[in-house]
Amino acid sequence: MPLTMQFARNHLPLARLDNPTVALRSPPITVTLTSPPILDSSLCRELWETAQQVRGNEIKVVIDLRATVSIHHSGYLLLQMLQESVAKERAELVLLHCPAHLKKALRARGFESYFTLL
Repeated sequence: MPLTMQFARNHLPLARLDNPTVALRSPPITVTLTSPPILDSSLCRELWETAQQVRGNEIKVVIDLRATVSIHHSGYLLLQMLQESVAKERAELVLLHCPAHLKKALRARGFESYFTLL
């Protein structure tokens, strides 16, 4: 088992469905992820589970960056993998409460083309 998966399993889950009862009855599903201070590979399990929920559903993925101060290379890779995994689905990807310095870094890497940066 990769080290990143072990690390993710040792932490409380960060993903949650806003309203699971409504989500099961009708689309769209909204999944909210709260990022830790450093966005890195520790979110791999939560992003993988989110990508699995997308299959055949209309989904909105909101990643709250309010507490995030930096994004490591592995964090950018995870965001890219999330985008690629939902590219064929009806998905909206939002990075919420994105600090100015992170918006600048995300824009420099082209993330604004598939994520809404708020």
